[in-house]
Amino acid sequence: MVDNAWVVQAEDVERVTEPDLWLLADSSHTGGMLGANRLSLEAGAAGAKPHFHQRSAEAFYVISGALRMLIDTELVTVGQGGYVVIPPGTPHAFAAAPDSPADVLITLAPGVERFAYFRMLPEILNGTLPEDEVARIHQRFDVHFVDRPEWDADRRSRSGA
Repeated sequence: MVDNAWVVQAEDVERVTEPDLWLLADSSHTGGMLGANRLSLEAGAAGAKPHFHQRSAEAFYVISGALRMLIDTELVTVGQGGYVVIPPGTPHAFAAAPDSPADVLITLAPGVERFAYFRMLPEILNGTLPEDEVARIHQRFDVHFVDRPEWDADRRSRSGA
């Protein structure tokens, strides 16, 4: 910490594997202003299923590669240098484009304390937690899943299934 600023050096960043997620700043680090993480996905790898956040906007900056996104009902591919801001309440999903990895900086504003959620993510994704506990976790961390058939169809068509 440097005089009211949050500073974390690359070698000090906490990392979660599966997915490769760098935990950069949590809400408590920024006085509630934002949370930030960096996500690296292999070509075609899933990022997040369709969901929305009630309390925060979420922004995506594509550092390298390409990110396939669903924004409400629209599908878009965002390439290197592209930036997307999703307003609160707007359903969205993301994955690396089928033919490209994606390295993405993701911010959430205002911040929600979510490092604990990301630490649980491998267990959530592997299905090792009871379903009712996963539902409580998602509610607590403002992650609300929705059905979006267009996302499922897009994922199937791009995976060759």
